Amino acid sequence: MLIIDEVQTGLGRTGKLMGYMHDLGDVKPDIVSMAKALSGGISPVSGIVANDPIMMTIKPGDHGSTFGGNSFGMAVAKVAVKSIIEEGMV
Repeated sequence: MLIIDEVQTGLGRTGKLMGYMHDLGDVKPDIVSMAKALSGGISPVSGIVANDPIMMTIKPGDHGSTFGGNSFGMAVAKVAVKSIIEEGMV
């Protein structure tokens, strides 16, 4: 299992969408943690993305996050990530 921490380096902060993309080539991590840029600086938010086999094993209450899961933060993160990708900010 490969877990990558992109809290400091994710979402365009290194010139690629994720920092690991500089070094891993076609290797895809199983889990990527992210925060900071996830909300575009509007609201504290954090989260993970993972492949299907891992996500299908996580049930409500099995996970936790300091800034994850609040409705406002999630709405802001959705718009921030969409803007980063659609507007070519990376």
